[in-house]
Amino acid sequence: MKPKVPVADRMEVHDLIARYAWALDTGDTAGYVDCFFEDGWIEHHPPGLCKGREAIRKLTEFLWYESKFNYLGRQHRMSQVLMTPEDSGVRIRAFWSILQHDIFTDQNFVFGLGLWNALAAKDVDGEWRLRSLIVDIWRGKNVPWVGEQHAWAKRD
Repeated sequence: MKPKVPVADRMEVHDLIARYAWALDTGDTAGYVDCFFEDGWIEHHPPGLCKGREAIRKLTEFLWYESKFNYLGRQHRMSQVLMTPEDSGVRIRAFWSILQHDIFTDQNFVFGLGLWNALAAKDVDGEWRLRSLIVDIWRGKNVPWVGEQHAWAKRD
């Protein structure tokens, strides 16, 4: 039998994911960077790899205020969350989607889809935080698929 993440830890990791999404989607800079270890990192397009809370703060503020896409009104959703114990913490894999409410047109739509691959651990204060996070946006052929290759064939 494969090792499992204890239920109490699993619940706290789910709380971390919720804190992450709430802070990200409501513009809470302090709350968002607090989800990461001081030396934590995130890889996200754009701009790529950001190491440390200050770089993560800059990335987030770029996405919120400078990106060509309006950020206000987004809801990040993580689903089918898988957790696997590792020596250095808990590996979290999940599908993510972003629901977007366009405040200018009053339209609602799905902004993006992808995979979330994170490593979380307890900090010295006993709080679960992210050591690393890879945000993989589905574009073209990077949609995960372990089934037969012919699924990629375009159908008329």
